[in-house]
Amino acid sequence: MTDYWLNKLIFDLHESGGRGLWMDPDRRLAFIDGFPLSPVLRKALIEDDFAVLRPFINPYLMRNFLLFCGMDDEQSIALLHGMHEGPQPGDAAHG
Repeated sequence: MTDYWLNKLIFDLHESGGRGLWMDPDRRLAFIDGFPLSPVLRKALIEDDFAVLRPFINPYLMRNFLLFCGMDDEQSIALLHGMHEGPQPGDAAHG
């Protein structure tokens, strides 16, 4: 199940400075503090713990979030595929 406030944070990140904001620790903390998140999700955001965050974030927003965290296209796609349970794109069982 996704978390509304976590998804809103990531959506708002697009309009609030994106990667520049997220890569600055002080600005990141100030931005996170603007959202009523559980302590677990707050900690995961601060520590870039994508395994904790993934189940709560819309996949499309997660992809963009990984780019804001400094990953390139290949890295973000690989991380998302690595976290996905079940058949992967290109697997014989997938199609």
